[in-house]
Amino acid sequence: MGKLKEAVDARKNYLINRLIIAGYTKMDDCRQLYEMPLPDLERMNIHIACSQAQKYKLDEPNI
Repeated sequence: MGKLKEAVDARKNYLINRLIIAGYTKMDDCRQLYEMPLPDLERMNIHIACSQAQKYKLDEPNI
């Protein structure tokens, strides 16, 4: 197996594990996470991270 394929598979596994921890096991269209291409997993991970970040409001510093 080529190094690029190994790197892609490792990244996909990492993202799938993060998504499972966040409570996602499959998509709305019934696709399993392991069936999704890397760009879709990246996009979904970014969307979840942004959604979670919006829950926290940072206080503005007193200047």
